[in-house]
Amino acid sequence: MARATIDDVAKAAGVSTFTVSRALRGKEHVAEATREKVLKAAKDLSYTASKSASALASGCTNRIALLSRERMAGWFMGELFDGIYDVLSRNRYDLTIYRAGSAEERAVFFANLPANRNADALIVSGFSATDEEAETLSTMDIPIVSVNSPYTGWCQASVAVDDEAAEATIVRYLAALGHRRFCYIGRIDPLVGAQWGFDARARGYNDEIASLGLANCGMFFIDPGSPRSVKQIIAELLALPERPTALCVWSDHHAVSVMHELRTAGIRIPDEMSVFGFDGADVAATFGLSTMAQPAREIGRLAACKTLDLIAGRPLAEPHTTVPVTLEPGSTTGPWRAEE
Repeated sequence: MARATIDDVAKAAGVSTFTVSRALRGKEHVAEATREKVLKAAKDLSYTASKSASALASGCTNRIALLSRERMAGWFMGELFDGIYDVLSRNRYDLTIYRAGSAEERAVFFANLPANRNADALIVSGFSATDEEAETLSTMDIPIVSVNSPYTGWCQASVAVDDEAAEATIVRYLAALGHRRFCYIGRIDPLVGAQWGFDARARGYNDEIASLGLANCGMFFIDPGSPRSVKQIIAELLALPERPTALCVWSDHHAVSVMHELRTAGIRIPDEMSVFGFDGADVAATFGLSTMAQPAREIGRLAACKTLDLIAGRPLAEPHTTVPVTLEPGSTTGPWRAEE
């Protein structure tokens, strides 16, 4: 016996395939009597909706695309994914992940986007669209939500932390402990001059150092592709004529590597040098690392909720949300003890 199709259900219920699709997916604006009629017809015919058939009938794919500059293996993206998935799965949406970790990957994604109209909305994590990319996105006629993007004029909604203000808060905290000589250890931007959002923390650090009249002993940038990058940076840092007493590091993951190299070199933390990370990742608690914690999973949930509201045409009470961060002191920072 041939498998029943959505057309068979529509015919049996006396409605359109569009109405069948909405009724079976529990969507609004379907009369209860009509929904019951559709459900009975589907049960009588042993009909199981395929996603492709539903998409063809309704124009909806029940799929959200996530475009990220980062690998999913990282702490932030893992937490962000869990938050997004928690919301989407409860609402019967799938999540398709795309990577834009390089200029080439980013160019390919946007070049192929018009031909791949296979999502109801797009969440972009970690960078802003260029004018050309924004023009391409506008032709898709789907909601765009950004996460931790430095600019938001190209999207309908966004969720972010204020990286610049957060890093400035770290500098003020360390200055209050008596530190006057600082270094910043960041991460190399994969595409210099592009809108990747990598420089907001460094900008916050620089501005606050200048505002407080502190000494910036140097800014170093880790190359994630080089296993010896952190070791080389610490060697250069320790060779400075005047060593810093406080290090502001771009992420907790990198801060742990920095601490390892410092301790290997015989530096006592925090007696000789304080180290402050960023993220609030699991490794921060494991190593007692002082950190600025951002609620990555909650950011994901908020982004997903905004996305679903936009798809449904519901007005957003707050289209662009800045999520607060939390300064969490650990055992890797302490008062500066001047040499006697």
